[in-house]
Amino acid sequence: LRLRSLFASCAERRRLRALLVVSCVASRLPCRLVLGGRSMASLPPLPAQGGLAEVIGAAVSAEELRACKIGGCCGKDTPLLPTEAVLERMAALPDWRLSDDGQSISRAFVAKHWQAAMKFLNEVSVVAEAEGHHPDLHLTSWRNVRIDLSTHAIGGLALPDFVLAAKIDAIEVEYSPKWLRERDALASAPIVADPGS
Repeated sequence: LRLRSLFASCAERRRLRALLVVSCVASRLPCRLVLGGRSMASLPPLPAQGGLAEVIGAAVSAEELRACKIGGCCGKDTPLLPTEAVLERMAALPDWRLSDDGQSISRAFVAKHWQAAMKFLNEVSVVAEAEGHHPDLHLTSWRNVRIDLSTHAIGGLALPDFVLAAKIDAIEVEYSPKWLRERDALASAPIVADPGS
């Protein structure tokens, strides 16, 4: 059975595969399924979990998250991540902060100058478009950058948000030297216990 058309979405590929497999099994004939000139074995895997086209490992470490593929497969049927899964993945993304309501993650920094901020935002755009999952991008005071991620269709955090965050972290940034010094000083400051407790 050979089909010449390519199906763009994961949902379309999933439905087509299910129909073809059922047809081959029902006919009891040996079938070699080919879609768009590629055998079924060479097609991208079906979404394994959480609205991803391909999941690598447990999708917990930064390396595993970067290796996953979203492929535009997230939407209203994408499951929300439980709080424990969100917190587990936050450990792999130290530059990102979880919102107070737990429904989004964000990363903020000061770029060295306008051009550095725009270069970063343009590179984020390329990655987001390739993955089919788009963050909210903010640029204020000509070099203050903030990225917010959540899966809008479900009103919270899903696996694709963490995959995209890990891929964004791989983009080189030319930071403001002053901002880096202040961030490093804050990170190395000792934590003082509240004397009233």
